[in-house]
Amino acid sequence: MEKRQSNFELLRIVCMILIMGFHITRQTKMGEYLIGDRIDYYYSILLGSAGRFVCNTFVMIGAWFLVDSKFRAERVINLWMQIFLYSVSITVFCIVIGCKDATITTLIQACFPIFGRPVWFGSEYICLLLLTPWLNEMLVEKNQHKTKQIIKLFGILIIGCATLFPIEHVTPAFSELVWFCFLYLFIGLYKRYQFFKYEWFEKYSILWFIVGYLFLCAIRVLADYLNHEGLYRIFIHYYAHYEALLGFICSLALFFAFKNWNMRSNRFVNLVSRSTFAVYIIHQTPAFYNYMWNGIFQVNSAVESGNGVFYSLFVVVIIFVVSVCVDNIRVLVMDKFIFKCKAYQFVCKRLEKFYQ
Repeated sequence: MEKRQSNFELLRIVCMILIMGFHITRQTKMGEYLIGDRIDYYYSILLGSAGRFVCNTFVMIGAWFLVDSKFRAERVINLWMQIFLYSVSITVFCIVIGCKDATITTLIQACFPIFGRPVWFGSEYICLLLLTPWLNEMLVEKNQHKTKQIIKLFGILIIGCATLFPIEHVTPAFSELVWFCFLYLFIGLYKRYQFFKYEWFEKYSILWFIVGYLFLCAIRVLADYLNHEGLYRIFIHYYAHYEALLGFICSLALFFAFKNWNMRSNRFVNLVSRSTFAVYIIHQTPAFYNYMWNGIFQVNSAVESGNGVFYSLFVVVIIFVVSVCVDNIRVLVMDKFIFKCKAYQFVCKRLEKFYQ
């Protein structure tokens, strides 16, 4: 079993909370506060503006360990099964109780974790795992120069395009999987060959993150204060496009801040962190999340009654805790039954054989 480093595990938890903050402000009336609402308005912006670019940080954490690991079929199969089990069971439940977003289409999506993309990040991450043997081959010493050139070129094409043209368009040099591969190789080159070595950036990385994040939030505040549609569109672009320079720098600074933290091992943090991906799947299954926010928790009603700030924190904590508890039960069941069954072992062996 891989030894977990609690600083990175805590970072996973922080990232997931920020992602949940992003979702609750985007998918409920939490994101409709006006500048005249004062504390509620600023709270919703701070809570909901980081959820996209911390996806970069999640990939960076995974890459940090995967670049020095052999391919293991269990990683891919287990993630696929996790998405399948949660998305299918939750969607079936939603169909039974009559949720308006639960349809045959969403059920079909749930049955195909990669092609159906019930949760987009999970689908892309599975694909990234399948590519890691070849990506690691690009990181061996004899290929490092060529890989550095590729990273520089892709950095110009992807980050440059997304940064210099903050308008509504489909970035021609970008897709989620290509970007994830870029992040993987970037972190791999940094770890092995100090590709990105700037002491002033690493030393003050938490400050860089705070300044970058507040700058992003300030664009939104200024746009609302001036009632400027152009500034608002710029904010929407930069907070949604994690491949733009601002999002990339913020996510990298956050990663470095925790990487350089010599945190003692904490079993509780490690245990909770193990289930962060389950938190993501459970609260973002397409058939479920609208019912969750406003069927179970009635977030919109809380916002309208003036209790949005404290209630949203309560909701995020409850969803997180319940999801972690549910996932620990799933792990116990899978350890006892599924991981030992011949069908599971057969699939893993066939995938391992393909990569050999």
